Amino acid sequence: MPLPMFHRSRANRVRLLRAGAVLCLLLAVGLAVGAVPFYRRAGPAASPSAVPAIVPVSIQPTAAAEPPAAAPLPPAPRQAADAPPAWRRLGVPAPVPEGRPTIAIMIDDMGLNRVQSDRAIHLPGPITLSWMPYAPNVGEQAAAGAARGHETMLHMNMEALGHTDPGPDSLRTWLPPDTNLAYLRRALDRLPGAVGLNQHEGSVASLSVPLMDLVMGELKARGLLFVDSLTIPHSVALDRAEAAGIATLGRDVFLDNSPDPNAIRAQLADMEAIARRTGHVIAIGHPRPATMDVLTSYLPALAARGFVLWPVSATVAATKSTQLAQRRAAE
Repeated sequence: MPLPMFHRSRANRVRLLRAGAVLCLLLAVGLAVGAVPFYRRAGPAASPSAVPAIVPVSIQPTAAAEPPAAAPLPPAPRQAADAPPAWRRLGVPAPVPEGRPTIAIMIDDMGLNRVQSDRAIHLPGPITLSWMPYAPNVGEQAAAGAARGHETMLHMNMEALGHTDPGPDSLRTWLPPDTNLAYLRRALDRLPGAVGLNQHEGSVASLSVPLMDLVMGELKARGLLFVDSLTIPHSVALDRAEAAGIATLGRDVFLDNSPDPNAIRAQLADMEAIARRTGHVIAIGHPRPATMDVLTSYLPALAARGFVLWPVSATVAATKSTQLAQRRAAE
């Protein structure tokens, strides 16, 4: 009984071995046939030794893309060649001095302290209000000042010494010229009634010939004037304005370096002395409580003291006329 089972088992093993051999042969043939397209897609089969050598392809590095060019700045308003400068048209009419010395008072930093800025708007005029370009609703605030008979200026924030922050979008010596020009144009566009500008801070910017030339170029194109706040003794701003042919003057007195009312009154006395000596004076103050208190009581009595209150543009115009007459007399 066991023997027949053994024979059957052996026969089965033989059949399995034969079937395996057949499968191996078929697999080998299939691999060989499948390799033909890899070496040659048409024609008789080729042996691997007849396959052409693979030629390496040189891959060239892709050149770095050029950065997109900066969008050109939109054109700014330009002064017509045959028209009088815009600052004369925008300037507030000035009283006739009739031989009396004139005093121009400019209030800087307008628009940030709304309470004190409103007090400045309500001072007797005409005075010149110089507005911070980033003050909230600066256009509406400046319009309120103009409605009260005051002149409008831009108080352009510029790079200062040390860690002083002159405010957002300030003109800085290390910024690209196009960026500075964009900031300047945007600020001027916010105050279309401005006769010109003076610096806010700017103790570093005022020493830079390239930056000052950029500012003066834009003012020249728009027909606007420049007042040098002289926040640093060696400012080149006034010289660069004159070189560009811009109507310009420097301030004579800071009224409120000290918040002490008596110190402010002492500065007003210096202001009067300069006006009597030279005929004109430009004084700069700020919308601060003590300054507003002193000016509120001082300005109504100015005429009785023998002076005429003028806007800055009238002082610039009178000075230019005097300088022109002097040059003609010297020729």
